[in-house]
Amino acid sequence: MRRILSDVWNLDLKIVEADFTLVGVNPALDRFTDLARQLRQEAEEQARRHGRELGAAVAIIPPKAA
Repeated sequence: MRRILSDVWNLDLKIVEADFTLVGVNPALDRFTDLARQLRQEAEEQARRHGRELGAAVAIIPPKAA
């Protein structure tokens, strides 16, 4: 999906990834609960930042004439 949106459609993508998403699902990863919580929180903050940047960029684009 990333390649299509970026390479084919030439979109400027900002990707947010959260690691350790299987903590709480896979018992072998339970020792990483605190780290997973921190990484998820950082990813959510980054996603909000990207959303605000996108909203600001779209707000300055004039609407197309009908």
